[in-house]
Amino acid sequence: MGWYDTALICENGHVLTDSLRSSPQFATKYCEKCGAKTISKCPNCNTDIRGYYHIEGVFSTGHKKAPNYCHECGQPYP
Repeated sequence: MGWYDTALICENGHVLTDSLRSSPQFATKYCEKCGAKTISKCPNCNTDIRGYYHIEGVFSTGHKKAPNYCHECGQPYP
């Protein structure tokens, strides 16, 4: 069984990291591409934004696309 890491995205949709919990050194308050504020939780319900899905023994180097909607409350992200 795997687990979801937390994604850090900017309010314009750029994914800064899809592994914020396992790689906190990538945390930043503002996007390096556009300068927008970053979020890691749904602004509506405060649930972590789903990032990389960790599966033991499997490794991936690709970034996940920013989700459009919160998986918990269904509200759109900025």
